[in-house]
Order: sequence, then structure tokens, then C-alpha cells
Amino acid sequence: MLQTRRLLAFSSRVHTYTMLLYLFFFLVYISSSYFFVDQSFIDLLTFALNLIGWTNLLFGLWIIIFSLIVWGSDRIIPLSPILLTLLRMVAVFLLSSLVAIIEKVITNGLVVS
Repeated sequence: MLQTRRLLAFSSRVHTYTMLLYLFFFLVYISSSYFFVDQSFIDLLTFALNLIGWTNLLFGLWIIIFSLIVWGSDRIIPLSPILLTLLRMVAVFLLSSLVAIIEKVITNGLVVS
């Protein structure tokens, strides 16, 4: 029982680190707009953002499922890991949506009709 809660706390910490890694690549992506960079660097950044974003979202889903398993075995709901995981997942989703919008505007331009 205590070991599963420790594993849940450690997983939540790792999820925070993946969100920070996503934030780092997001800031590098944004700052690459101000400097002359090669297209292959932008492609590498978007690949890293996609990979880390999907990893973060799937790992967050695993943490929520694991929290429900802990809740079923302990009869005490681990509310803090669930809420913090959902907040981190929403943050990564919003940042990835912002990257998609920026990429769409850069590649296709802004069309007003």
C-alpha cells in the first residue's frame, strides 16, 4: 500500500519533468522565430515536441489509471496526483495547440475572407 503510493508520487514527479522538458523545447521553438535557423532544425524541434507531447499525455493517462487502481485498493482517493496530472496534461495540450496554430500560420499564412 505504501509502496504503491510512493510509486504514484514518483510517477507524478516524472510527469512534471516531462512537462518541463516540453516547455523547454517549446521555448526553443518560439525563440527560433527570432533567429535564422535551418528547416531541418525546425523539423527536429517539431518532432521532439510531438514525441514529448504524446509521451506526456500517455504517461498522464497511465498515472490517472494507476491512481484509480490505488483508490480501489486503499479506499482513499489520491486526489492531488489526479488533479495535478490533469492540469499538466491540459498545459501540454494548450502549448501543443499553440505550436500547431503557429506552424499553420507560418506555412500557410493568414487568410482573411
